[in-house]
Amino acid sequence: MTSLPEFTRLHALVRNANKILLIADGKPDGDSLGSSSGFLNWLIREGKTAQAYCAAPIPRSFSYLDGIHLFRNDAATFKENWDLIITFDAGDLRHCGVEQLLPQVTSAYTLVNIDHHATNARYGQLNLVYVDACSTCEVVYRFLKAEEIRLNSAIATSLLTGILTDTSSFSNSATTSPGIEAASVLTSAGARVNEVYHHLLQNKTIDGLRVWGLALSRLKYHPTYNIVTTYFFAKDLVGMSEEAVEGISNFLNASCGEAEVILVLRELPDGKIKGSMRSAKRDISKLAKLLGGGGHKKAAGFTINGRFEETLKGLRVISTL
Repeated sequence: MTSLPEFTRLHALVRNANKILLIADGKPDGDSLGSSSGFLNWLIREGKTAQAYCAAPIPRSFSYLDGIHLFRNDAATFKENWDLIITFDAGDLRHCGVEQLLPQVTSAYTLVNIDHHATNARYGQLNLVYVDACSTCEVVYRFLKAEEIRLNSAIATSLLTGILTDTSSFSNSATTSPGIEAASVLTSAGARVNEVYHHLLQNKTIDGLRVWGLALSRLKYHPTYNIVTTYFFAKDLVGMSEEAVEGISNFLNASCGEAEVILVLRELPDGKIKGSMRSAKRDISKLAKLLGGGGHKKAAGFTINGRFEETLKGLRVISTL
């Protein structure tokens, strides 16, 4: 793979940096954590002074990732001096959770933005945003391969996690031949495939399966929009972890062939409504962006002000579509 000018520039920035801060997206998933931890493992191997930050708590299901215990969510991180800051899988600084924190960094720094979402705001001084990539982990893989940086088991396991997450294990429309090729190379480089699959696919608790049962019982087809919806009330999720509802959108998208779009609505404790959309055919990123969210063409989300009406099964919000 021939290196690109932006890859060469990023490599030079890393070589010349004294302190590097890596920032995962504010909604930590397999791609944001896989890409940032994979990059972190490379920096650690090279002896660089680096720190990783994630605004939200990291789900326990990702505890197998090397270096994940090094991630911080302390706002004091931004009172330190950094000369290179890199974000991963974040469409903008607000979704990244650091819009109010970055101004606290008083030292001069270069901001690098690594992502694959079409809705990315290109907010970095250097933007490595490739919408043809299946995941941000594939973007990082392209960089490492083009710059002839040796992979190891830790890096490969992290990057394979993001590729499998965003392609739903090569079952959704984000799947591409370069993504499959990358997974093959990462496996050959020592990615712990069985461990990744165990934590991504075999990690559902009994409570989590019960919540999924609720979602399945509430499925409804809306022929006007060709959308299948389901929903959770806040009371359904009392005492439940974020991991309990994670993945339901991908599961339905891979399993429900009746509609072109899957919409999962969730009532948040503050009264807002969170929507998670998946599609194999439509570009849903534009709709998500209109609603204040983002994502890529086939997988996107949003959070809006609204209120579920329990007697109407909580689906009044569908009128916004």
